[in-house]
Amino acid sequence: MSDSKQQGVTLVEISLALLLIGILTTGALTLNGVFRQLTKAEETKEQMAQIKMGLMSYLKVNRYLPCPDTNSDGLEDRRISMGVSVCQSRQGTLPYQSLSVSDKDAWGSPFYYRVNPRTEQSQRINDLCETASIFGYSGARVRPDSSAMCEKNGVFYCDKCGDVCSGSCEYNTDVRQNDSPPYFSLHTPPKGAENADGYKNMLVLNEQGAEFENAIVVMVVSFGSNGTQTWLDCEQATSTASPERQNCDNDSAGVFQIDTSDYLDDYLAWITLHDVKQAMIDVRGF
Repeated sequence: MSDSKQQGVTLVEISLALLLIGILTTGALTLNGVFRQLTKAEETKEQMAQIKMGLMSYLKVNRYLPCPDTNSDGLEDRRISMGVSVCQSRQGTLPYQSLSVSDKDAWGSPFYYRVNPRTEQSQRINDLCETASIFGYSGARVRPDSSAMCEKNGVFYCDKCGDVCSGSCEYNTDVRQNDSPPYFSLHTPPKGAENADGYKNMLVLNEQGAEFENAIVVMVVSFGSNGTQTWLDCEQATSTASPERQNCDNDSAGVFQIDTSDYLDDYLAWITLHDVKQAMIDVRGF
């Protein structure tokens, strides 16, 4: 009888031991998985910083920013329209070959790359008074007949110079005369513009939905841990009205949103028109 009881106790102890081992193993695997995800998150953050540096270096060397890659070869894609080089599309993947950066984030998904939508239009991309001119590559440079230089303050206005200039407006003044990059100048809007976002610059909202940054000309997004699903079907992979949906819905308004509530969520990097102008000042590109 005592032997039987002793055997029963031993079996219970073994069962408890196995249960404990299972719990510890599961916990270790969970912690290991979390650690791997955190490592990927940090790696992607570093990649985003490198991408922005790559874009700024490309700009300083070439005097223009690249168009999106639409055929996944890592190079920007353009077409000729009315004798002018325009972007094949306002959105696609990152032209990583042109920038000498990673082609995929830490989760193995491509980086989403979005630019000013007017880069698709031949009458806009080489226009001194359009933000799209930051992507101007070849063809005749143009400016609107309404543009003028205010003699008193030296500001070049693309429109309504007579309404805001207390002195005379010189409508024959041309601040950029070469048909080559950069097609924009220090005076390209939003400087002197009443509505900066009216030039189709992109916008970033904070987590509360308030404006965080505007005048954005380039946006790069990593869709994070669920990037594969997001690339396949944005709506199925994201919740309605969520920051993730904002970042993958390809809306015409070009609105994006920051979300730090989940460390595995989207990662954003962008360049503003002010960044672009400062880069040209740094290298005396104007």
